[in-house]
Amino acid sequence: MTEINIEICFSLLTSSYSCTKLNILLVQLYDMKDDKYDTLRRFYFKYHYIPSFREMKDLFHLQSPGAVGYWINHWKNEGYLDVNKEKLIPTDRFFEFPLLGSIQAGFPQDEQENYETVRLVPFTIENPADTYVLKVRGDSMEGAGIIEGDLVVLDKSLRPQAADIVAAFIDDEWTLKYYFDKNGRIYLKAANKKYPDIFPKRKLEIGGVVIKVVREYR
Repeated sequence: MTEINIEICFSLLTSSYSCTKLNILLVQLYDMKDDKYDTLRRFYFKYHYIPSFREMKDLFHLQSPGAVGYWINHWKNEGYLDVNKEKLIPTDRFFEFPLLGSIQAGFPQDEQENYETVRLVPFTIENPADTYVLKVRGDSMEGAGIIEGDLVVLDKSLRPQAADIVAAFIDDEWTLKYYFDKNGRIYLKAANKKYPDIFPKRKLEIGGVVIKVVREYR
């Protein structure tokens, strides 16, 4: 009998196993993290306003007002912030999150998609720099209320718990499924009885935990 070693990975922070487009995009997403901008967005999504000049100085641990002004001008030039009646406000770009393509809610498939963005204006996002969006294809998660065409919002910084819905890279293919741990053995489960449970044969990487589902009707 051949022993199969299954490696469970909970984040994609290096390019050592980036053999599909989605893996590469997740690595790029991590590499692009801007700590101060991430902190600014965390503040906004928690309190729903852009912090004042004095709050930014404390928030970013800056020593001078000039340093605060530098970052405000930087984000204005990047198109993230604007001024309305002498008050800083977020632009549409501030609410953009990467749409890294589609994911199969059915039998696992290798994904080859392009990098786009989608705006998530009305939502609370705890970890903006680790948040991304995928478009659902297939019907395996319809029992969880997730159907083809839905957008799932994922946080790749979260460690999955039992019954979380995850984007999983299992044996070289991506899929969207429930995550379960049965007596130390990890497996994926569909929310549709016509799909069998999936046990990894070689390797399982968790690309993110679903935190929200977005559906457009028109």
